[in-house]
Amino acid sequence: MSDTATVVIAPEHDRVVYKTYKRRYIGLFAVVLLNISTGFVWLTYSSVPDAATAYLDCDTDTVNLTTILYFVAFLIMSPVSGWMFERHGIKRSLLFGATIQLVGAFLRYFANFIASSPGHNGGRLALTLVGQIIAAAAQPFFLNVPPKFAAVWFSENGRTTATMIGSVSNAFAAALAQLIIPVITTDKDSMSTSVLTCAILSVVAFIPVLLMADRPPTPPSPSAAEALLETSEEPFWTSLKKVGSNKQFLILMFIFGTFVGFFNAFSSLITQFTAPYGYTSSEGGYFGAAMIVAGLIGAGVSGPYIDRTKQFKSLCKIFVPIATVFYIIFVFVVRKDFFGGIIAVSALLGLFSFALLPVILELGVECTYPVTPASSTSLLWTSGQFFAVIFLLILGRLQNNEKSEETGINPPLIFIAVWCVLATIPIYFFTSPYLRMEAEQRSHRNEDGLAQPKEVLNEKAEYHDVSLEESK
Repeated sequence: MSDTATVVIAPEHDRVVYKTYKRRYIGLFAVVLLNISTGFVWLTYSSVPDAATAYLDCDTDTVNLTTILYFVAFLIMSPVSGWMFERHGIKRSLLFGATIQLVGAFLRYFANFIASSPGHNGGRLALTLVGQIIAAAAQPFFLNVPPKFAAVWFSENGRTTATMIGSVSNAFAAALAQLIIPVITTDKDSMSTSVLTCAILSVVAFIPVLLMADRPPTPPSPSAAEALLETSEEPFWTSLKKVGSNKQFLILMFIFGTFVGFFNAFSSLITQFTAPYGYTSSEGGYFGAAMIVAGLIGAGVSGPYIDRTKQFKSLCKIFVPIATVFYIIFVFVVRKDFFGGIIAVSALLGLFSFALLPVILELGVECTYPVTPASSTSLLWTSGQFFAVIFLLILGRLQNNEKSEETGINPPLIFIAVWCVLATIPIYFFTSPYLRMEAEQRSHRNEDGLAQPKEVLNEKAEYHDVSLEESK
């Protein structure tokens, strides 16, 4: 695939070059691989709760804690990652995240060499949880970067697709983890093999980050030119406050937080939801994988579709209620001897839920522009992890195997359905214009010969000269 460029002749014979580079795919591959690795580390234990409880000599609540720690660490580190992206650039921030994930993953493996038995599990369990916390601190660097990376490296006709690929890779990892980890973790003794596999994957994910470039020599779009010319005049924390006070953005935060939170809860607890009806851990993994694989298809279609049509709001107002309907249906299909029905509804639920992921992330950038994408993205993902912690705690308490067997309906699924119905309402109050696209349209009109301020052209020319010098 060749580099592409659009050269616009501006007034006074200044040249503004918007160009995309093949090297952007190296960076995108690095982002995808990092998200896959963090997905495996995240679900190492919760995807095989029986083997994990035996390996760590603990109860199910402690195994669930390995997942909750990921969400708590995300809440703490998400704003830090946004600040680092703006202060130190994409590559250095990803290197930092990849390094601490690698350290955390190997600490978890070293815990395998500490003897453990019921009543004397302190050493192995403690080191495992320390490693899990350190690795979890890396996740926001990988989840928050796709819209920022897409805004800097891709043109307006490819941003949503790039965001989609980077964002859903974490969900893809969850699907793979739920399929692969139960296969290689058959008992307590094989748990260490899974932990080592995740550590090796962290090493593999580290390598492409070394090969990626931090920024393109020239910008791919007008908004990218502005993003690359950002200075320290407005600190990241100031941008964060602006985004957090945007009422239209707060609507997106609530909706995004709800659906991402429930996805995370499903990924972590689907085996426990279906266990009362006779389904095994492997079958629970199939349900989660069906939701995610179908979701990848939905996101794969919605990303390019949005790049062509730019109909962000319309798609949200259609897919949010449809996803809610399938959450309601899920309440009734989770029962004994209905494997095919659960698989089908899981797939349809994922199809429509995941299609929303890149759309809302890009819509968050649109309604808060010209604030940096790192601010909106970090807050959106933070809301998702915050809701995930709340949902995991509530759903864990609501889980009652005896009541589920007796009534045929699982209480946690009822809670999910009711919450989603309430979360559907706010989307119809979202009316924000597409601020970034409108700014780019004005910029293109100006560059075609309509009164673009000279100082803007000079600033872009200076960036062009400096970038070319840096790329030599």
